[in-house]
Amino acid sequence: MIKKIKILLTEDKKINQDIILGLLEDSKFEIDIANNGKEAVEKCRYINYSLILMDIDMPIMNGYEATKKIRLVNKNIPIVALTSHIDRNSIDRSREVGMNEHLSKPIEPKRLYKTFFRYII
Repeated sequence: MIKKIKILLTEDKKINQDIILGLLEDSKFEIDIANNGKEAVEKCRYINYSLILMDIDMPIMNGYEATKKIRLVNKNIPIVALTSHIDRNSIDRSREVGMNEHLSKPIEPKRLYKTFFRYII
């Protein structure tokens, strides 16, 4: 039996959502969208995702805060930062709050798929 892979894309900008969805359109992954960290936390309460792609800078609740809240109830789900912040402090902070990986925008498709293979396939 093939494992159903459900991914939560947490991203506030429509253009970035469209880019990621375009990269994944042939993947057969089931993808939900959260427009901010608060929506991501809510969705994670009711749905068991295989992986979360988490933007850092979002309105209402940023990716760091959302990750902290998700980690209180689910320590195992892979959370991957998707951000334009690629400095050492941002990478360290991502790890400190419980993110497993830190990918920079613009997304390199090969690196994105490599990350998926590492955590969910």
